Amino acid sequence: MIKDNLITASRVKQNNQEFLVGIFSIRQILSITKHTERLIDYFDENNFPKYNPRIQRKLEPGRVEKIADFLTDDPDAIFPTNIVLSIPNAAIESIEDIEKSENVQIMIDKKVFTEIAKKDGDVYITVIDGQHRIKGIEKAIERHKTEIKSLQDFILTSPKMDEEKKIQSEKKLKKKNNQLNNLLNISLLVTFFIDPTLEFQAMVFSTINRTQKSVPQSLVSSLFGLTERDTPQKSSLEIVLALNAFESSPFHNRVKLHGGKYQKNQSPPLTQATMVKSIVELISTNQRELERDRFREREELKVNCGPDLPFRSYYANNNDAFITDIIYSFFTAVRETFAKNNINYWEFEENTIPKNILHTTVGYHLLVDILTKETSNEKRDKVETYKQYLAKCKGLDFDDQQRYPFTSISKTIFYLDMSLHIWTPLNEKDPRIIKRDEALKKRG
Repeated sequence: MIKDNLITASRVKQNNQEFLVGIFSIRQILSITKHTERLIDYFDENNFPKYNPRIQRKLEPGRVEKIADFLTDDPDAIFPTNIVLSIPNAAIESIEDIEKSENVQIMIDKKVFTEIAKKDGDVYITVIDGQHRIKGIEKAIERHKTEIKSLQDFILTSPKMDEEKKIQSEKKLKKKNNQLNNLLNISLLVTFFIDPTLEFQAMVFSTINRTQKSVPQSLVSSLFGLTERDTPQKSSLEIVLALNAFESSPFHNRVKLHGGKYQKNQSPPLTQATMVKSIVELISTNQRELERDRFREREELKVNCGPDLPFRSYYANNNDAFITDIIYSFFTAVRETFAKNNINYWEFEENTIPKNILHTTVGYHLLVDILTKETSNEKRDKVETYKQYLAKCKGLDFDDQQRYPFTSISKTIFYLDMSLHIWTPLNEKDPRIIKRDEALKKRG
């Protein structure tokens, strides 16, 4: 804790190294540190920091915004991992062991607090690891304060509003104040290093971030399936599981499910993560909005239901079954349309590796294009609707490994080839031709 300029923490020893750990509220942490791009090289004889003019610790704005979204939208937001801070000797007045315990009390110089309170003050206690979390926390607090100020101004400047609207505004203001207070009092684990060298700070940062392992996306999608919360991710997973289970489905046993046991080089061609991602991308605008949509009621997603997000309105109207029907119908049309010499290009024999590009791509770009043309729900779930478009692509040679090898850029070429066969270009300046030729040239 931090009280009367005193930091109380516990000593920890690992491999001859010592550091301190403690639990502090966000309010307390922001009283001693904040995000800064400046890196302190050393302190002069008066204990004023001298900054490195060449090195700045830049942040990824997208990561900061996602953390702020997380804290703003998710009522169950937590940070279980430590924030790591550096306390230089210049910021310390004294250090004392607390008798009969492993705890330590550090008296922090008052200038640490006064400088933090300034807009462009010096930041003595700096962040070794957790810069994005600190900045994301700061931004979430700013958002709450801005919304509170707007509500206060609205109430003050609208004296003639009806009583019901006034009550609702005051309730919303009270809720926002409570959310801000809860945010400021969230407890975080903090690790302190006393006067570490820049080289040691770099080593700690590198060790923490180098040894982290990303979570498999198929596991992530499975975990969304366990939650009771109604989300686009959960609905998309349920759609994928259903399509994989139906015996008549074009995706029957075609999806590699997380946790499934498959022999090496003999697993289904499509991963669960790929399938789920293909569906949620037609519900939410981007990854950031998808995270925010997790905490919205379905009816709140009735906005922004443009042609690029054809599944959004169905999800918003609680009609997941129709999304399943559309996917089922489109890929059934794919399965029934593409065959040559009694060979069906879509079918995938068990215990074999993919043989053509239809085995490795799910073609959702083309589906979106067709749905843009076919706006009637009476036609969108009919196999024949899609067959009339796909029939124009029968001339494509899916066996051509020179043109369609199993690469991501080849999927783009494949999609554009199909699009050009379905919707004949007026001339050679058609953007699809230009984009396809650029992709072919890039692939070499």
